[in-house]
Amino acid sequence: MRIKPIQILILFFALLVVGFITIFTVLKGKEKPANKEKSSFDENHNTPAPTITLTPTPKPLTFSEMNQRYGPCAIVPTLMYHHIQDEKNAKKLGQSNLSVDPQVFREHLTYLKDRGYKVIAMKDVIDFFASGTPLPIKPALLTFDDGYEDFYFHAFPILKEFNYPATLFLPTGLVDNSGYLLWVEITEISNSGLVLFANHTWSHQSTVSNKEVVEKEISLADKQLLDRGLNKEKVFAYPYGSESQLAENYLRSLNYNLAFTTHIGNTLCKKLNLSLPRIRIGNVPLSVFGL
Repeated sequence: MRIKPIQILILFFALLVVGFITIFTVLKGKEKPANKEKSSFDENHNTPAPTITLTPTPKPLTFSEMNQRYGPCAIVPTLMYHHIQDEKNAKKLGQSNLSVDPQVFREHLTYLKDRGYKVIAMKDVIDFFASGTPLPIKPALLTFDDGYEDFYFHAFPILKEFNYPATLFLPTGLVDNSGYLLWVEITEISNSGLVLFANHTWSHQSTVSNKEVVEKEISLADKQLLDRGLNKEKVFAYPYGSESQLAENYLRSLNYNLAFTTHIGNTLCKKLNLSLPRIRIGNVPLSVFGL
């Protein structure tokens, strides 16, 4: 039997209608009921859309603003060193991150000299805060933490070459231990008049601790230094740079004049005299640190 064109067309439309019905049924089954009742939680708890509050980044104070709030202030880059030792030896001992090679250290001091920096002593800063005694143009401080014996063999001879004063923050309980300065070496260095030995606690203990520990660590080192005629200027550095209000209050009760952190900065202010910044120096040119 021959199928007529009209029959083919009717069959085509019939299949098309069946297809649309099938698709509609499937999609309808996936839809959530339009009249689904809200739960009691939905009715009683209208959760607001979360809001995002942007916290602006604090704007650093200008020197003028710091001077007005905390002054008098002075720009005094305070360089912080630890080990001064041969680079190969530093790598061998795993101390590279705390070490500056002696030749690089000599280059640092040459850099300061060539660019007109005047290396001053802690007493100069104390006098500036106490009585307004003027500081030289482009002053700088040299500090060394922890009292490692390589200071005696490498740093001290170079300081003598340049006749530059420095401050060594000493954990007095570590003296005469392996790798640290000996008291006899400390006496020799102190007699040169170039190096101030200052308080760095007794055992390099963080001052973020309880009152008994903090006061014992600071007072014992204070006594050991004073018994040897050292640190009459009353200068301190917080081990690990972790200062605390408890330590600051106790230092103030002992009439300390200056205390240094490891916060980065070069502005020293009178009203922040027990929370002063420094610049950690590495085994690279000083120009890297913006000096």
